Amino acid sequence: MSHSASGIGRHRPDAASASPRTTGAAGRPVARVFLRTAGITALLCWAVLLSWASFGTATGTGSSGVYMIIGTVASVLTVAVVVTIAAAHPGLRTIIAALFAAVLAAFAGWAVYSSMPEAGPGQFITHRAGVAVLAYVFGVIGGGLLALSEFVVEGYSGGRVPAPKALRRKVAVFAAAVVVMLAAALAPAMQRWAELANEDVMVGTGAATEAGMDGMAALAGVERFTDTPYGLLRTDHPAEPTPQAVTMLDPASGAAVWYHRRWNWLAAQAPVLSHPQDLVALSGPRADDRGDYQTRVLRARDGEEVATAGFDGSPGTLLAVADDRLLYAQDRSARFTVYDFGGSALWEAEMPPGCEGTAGQIAGSRVVLLADCVPAPDRPVARDYVLAFDLDDGAEAWEQALDLQAEVVPESFLVSGDAVVIDSRIEHRVTDGPFSARRFEHGLIAYAVADGAERWRVDDQSFGSTNSSACGGTLHLSQPTSAAATGVAATGDAKAQVPAAERRTVQIVECYTAKEREGSWLGVMAYDADSGERLYRKSVRLGFTPLDPEVARGWATVLPDNRALLAADLSLDPNGPDCRLYQVAGGEVAELAFAADGEGAAAVPADWCHDAQLSAVGTGAAVSFVNEDGTRGIAMVD
Repeated sequence: MSHSASGIGRHRPDAASASPRTTGAAGRPVARVFLRTAGITALLCWAVLLSWASFGTATGTGSSGVYMIIGTVASVLTVAVVVTIAAAHPGLRTIIAALFAAVLAAFAGWAVYSSMPEAGPGQFITHRAGVAVLAYVFGVIGGGLLALSEFVVEGYSGGRVPAPKALRRKVAVFAAAVVVMLAAALAPAMQRWAELANEDVMVGTGAATEAGMDGMAALAGVERFTDTPYGLLRTDHPAEPTPQAVTMLDPASGAAVWYHRRWNWLAAQAPVLSHPQDLVALSGPRADDRGDYQTRVLRARDGEEVATAGFDGSPGTLLAVADDRLLYAQDRSARFTVYDFGGSALWEAEMPPGCEGTAGQIAGSRVVLLADCVPAPDRPVARDYVLAFDLDDGAEAWEQALDLQAEVVPESFLVSGDAVVIDSRIEHRVTDGPFSARRFEHGLIAYAVADGAERWRVDDQSFGSTNSSACGGTLHLSQPTSAAATGVAATGDAKAQVPAAERRTVQIVECYTAKEREGSWLGVMAYDADSGERLYRKSVRLGFTPLDPEVARGWATVLPDNRALLAADLSLDPNGPDCRLYQVAGGEVAELAFAADGEGAAAVPADWCHDAQLSAVGTGAAVSFVNEDGTRGIAMVD
């Protein structure tokens, strides 16, 4: 009995003293399994992410793509060697190989990061570069964890006590899952970081800015502005390729009210305004991946982002934008689609075979399109149509066929309130030469947006003959939208509006040859927008006839109070300009004093009218012109 008791007593202290050593021996191998698995998984993520950045995204051309591929090949080989050494030679060799991989990844990652340009005109940070930096970070972390795993146990492989197999498997799966999920979450986060790094945005908050301080005036050059009720919208970098970079300028001061610039996204077309002109849409592909296409919708008043619609490839040409609606016409196709602001297709419809949409607008519950149709089996000759579809489901609402000989240019397809007003013009020519004598016969037609009923028509309207195809005439509305838009000035004050007349007018402005003297005339005919009644026809003297349609269109604008402003050069010598500014109000013509004639004449060049753009703005009219330094200046006219 005593022997048995003493035996039991001697055994208990030995068991108690051995328990802590067993716990420590089991804990450290588990930590080693976690660190080792996490390190190897991170190294594999390094190789996978870098391979995806190089080959899974648009690699582009040039030295950056070549260096990225070289770095990818070197990284994949390094990971393969390190993993092989870790499996075959645990211990000192694994530590050396892991630390070498970490240092290599750190050096390569810093090289990629330091080579990233500062986002701006002509340069941007690619999504590929952002993901590559993340890949190298995983390489640094993976090499460090793998080296650290060899220090958490005492001695080398011969003295290590392995953890139970089931426990090792669970810990390894958990460690690998953590690293993989982290990589999956951070990859899109780095792409988002690249997007934010490429953006330069200022929302109109009312803070005062100085004119010309945004630094984009020189790059914008002589590009014409887009007229809006809130100011003049400037394309900041019109050279090809054109990025999505625009600035809203206050015409009174020339200062930036707001700007929105995404240097890594290209503009596939000019900015598109909604019918009330309260939204502006920028559409185009990503510069480093043309398959990624987006349309960003901004609020015209202050530049705040309303929505960004993403597409897999180009949806076509954006014709119109409205609240939560985007109208796209497929290029060289009769098919068009309406999307919501999330990029989801709501419905798709087709125009008659052989037709292509050249202009469109969303007004009320209708999508109204101008279609240019070529000959087809059921249409022996080319013809233009005005088509309307239901905005909710795409059902065809009505159709109007225009005169067989007539043509409607997109600039003369206007929607005002509940009516569509078009200029269906016929060109009578003696010969087919570019400077052949010709006469344009205008037919003004107003259709109801709801049902396509013809409200009024005025045919056989003509000014006279001309030898320039640029003198085809431009249609203007005194009040394009019924919604008042005071806007915000750069000083933070609300901009005043020109008093709107009770009568809305439709006006045609066209240049034509003078028969009684050398030179030309610039004429205007005004009509009542509700009845089509012609109110008056007036003309001002013009020297040489413009040959560029853009120049002819820029020489006229119509204000909400029905005044027409006309720019003209009375000289027949382009090197000796005699620029004038006229006002046609109530059928009376009056010449207006301009800055070139009085104070501040030094700021306005003598040939300001040669590439002028007249615009209706909140406080009256703005005249933009090309300065001697190749930039556009702005002068106000009360």
